[in-house]
Amino acid sequence: MHEAKTGQFKKILIGFIILLIGTNLINYLLFGYKPKAVPAAMEPGEEESPGDVALLEELSLLKEVFDKVTENYFEPVDRTELIHGAIRGALEALEDPQTSFLDSSDVENFLVNTTGTFGGIGVKIVNVDDSVVIYEVIPGTPAERGNLLPGDRIRAVDGTDLTGLSVNKAAKLLRGEAGSSVEIAIERPGAAEPFTLSLQRDMIQTVTVTSKMLDDGLGYIKISNFDSRTGSSFSEQLFALEAAGMEAGLILDLRDNPGGLVDEAVKVAKELVPEGEIARLVDQHGQVRDIFYSIAPRKPYPLVVLVNEDTASAAEIVAGALQDRDAALLVGAKTYGKATVQHLVRLSGGNALQLTVFKYLTPSGRDLHEQGLEPDYPVPISPALRKYRQFMPGKLEQGSIGTDIQLLQEILSELGYPVEPSGFFDESTAAALASFQEDSGLAAHGRFDDLTWVQIREALDRLAETGDVQMEKALELIAQPGQWAHLGR
Repeated sequence: MHEAKTGQFKKILIGFIILLIGTNLINYLLFGYKPKAVPAAMEPGEEESPGDVALLEELSLLKEVFDKVTENYFEPVDRTELIHGAIRGALEALEDPQTSFLDSSDVENFLVNTTGTFGGIGVKIVNVDDSVVIYEVIPGTPAERGNLLPGDRIRAVDGTDLTGLSVNKAAKLLRGEAGSSVEIAIERPGAAEPFTLSLQRDMIQTVTVTSKMLDDGLGYIKISNFDSRTGSSFSEQLFALEAAGMEAGLILDLRDNPGGLVDEAVKVAKELVPEGEIARLVDQHGQVRDIFYSIAPRKPYPLVVLVNEDTASAAEIVAGALQDRDAALLVGAKTYGKATVQHLVRLSGGNALQLTVFKYLTPSGRDLHEQGLEPDYPVPISPALRKYRQFMPGKLEQGSIGTDIQLLQEILSELGYPVEPSGFFDESTAAALASFQEDSGLAAHGRFDDLTWVQIREALDRLAETGDVQMEKALELIAQPGQWAHLGR
């Protein structure tokens, strides 16, 4: 019996090793990178190389642990979960949060995020208190037409209870072929009873680029992330603004942009960076593997780029190139500092490995990894206004403690209900919250619930629209011609 288990484990182990060393890299970032050639499979009777033997010996401890756990653990063991856990544990030893193992649902979500197109109802969801909650409804989608709202809790999809389900698994249930129907059970803040809604899925295209013309020939473009359509969308909208008479300047908003497909970021940079280098890729040996260039003429108008602590990765490539090439002024806060490039390695069973393979440098040779970009004009913004869109703590009440409480206190202070940001939900916090609830037409019970969250978010949306100090600084700079003399204008 033990020999049978050992033999089965050896097959699994050897199969796993072959997957790791014999899988082609998907060109996720479209760099034309080709992984090293993998030797052909061994012929019958062919001896294993010393390296293969050494690897099996080194992994013998893993085999031993696997055997002991599967044979002796006091509860049934899911072998797949054990293998996946071992892989994740091994990758954690790299101390690289960007290198990770993705199961099949993670892979599906990853591909949706990078392609920007999927069949679904058009909502963005998070997990709060083991419930799936809508935090954003995409305009022009079945969800908007069905009057779904931020704060709605999705209790079930086609009869499947979502309690305790991960966001990725819940999203997989909501997605489906365009034209198919889906029935969802909704619990709405303030509603007396839950209700059921039937929606017809549609092809959803996420919008990563938005633009508008401000006063007096000043343009504004915001890029939320870089998916497979960002580059073309940016080009179209930039051309439209220029054709409409954008001569006073352009504000490019990269705040809260986590990055995405680097080739799409390079497409954006090629529109704005004057002729010359945009960025270079280096491998683990410090050898340059690729250099990206622009052939664009220098723009005839001033350019300001808005950045903050959550401007990362591909977004930092664009901002760093514009800063290094004296093509723009950066306004805001120091950026995140992620300068590594990942490729996707396909594994069996629909799983994948997201693997760091390169680092990029700015045109001047700066390595931004764990350093970030320093803005030319630092303009701090309150934590309340910077973080409130991601603030969904669930239910909070007097006696609670933690960072969510501190952010709630900072939000209340920002809205004009002063309270000490101690991180402890005390009587003064309850009183301030009750005052906000009363002013918002809610029951003034002093507890934080879903209905209060909806009202706080709407109030902060209004405040952010009128009190954006970083945007105000950008407008001020564009109005001062002397600021642009050293940038060749």
